[in-house]
Amino acid sequence: MKKQMPFDFILNYLPRNLVIQPAIGMFYIYCHQQIVLIARQTAKNKQYNGLWIATNREDHVSLKAAIPALSDFVFDKGEGIDSAWLLLSEEHDDFERAAAEVCELISKRDKKIGRVTKKSQSL
Repeated sequence: MKKQMPFDFILNYLPRNLVIQPAIGMFYIYCHQQIVLIARQTAKNKQYNGLWIATNREDHVSLKAAIPALSDFVFDKGEGIDSAWLLLSEEHDDFERAAAEVCELISKRDKKIGRVTKKSQSL
């Protein structure tokens, strides 16, 4: 039996032309030939569970201002990771509302969300 994608309520807010590919504990979500999100929920390293938002480093400030629930990735020792990804933690009080806002930006094809990769171009 296949595992169901976590946070599948987000599908109500995303365009219908998605490609969703499962991986170990994660689901990669592609739209318009870009990776836009990763839905992650595993028992290991739970601090990274939630939605990973594919973006560019230069767009982090504006995205975090628009959706304050978004954060940078932080290691256990409190060290930030210089990453193109932002995290919407499943533990955040406004998780569902913020997830819907992220998905609405994706639906509107906001240029701040989504990254073209070799994999995304092949889909």
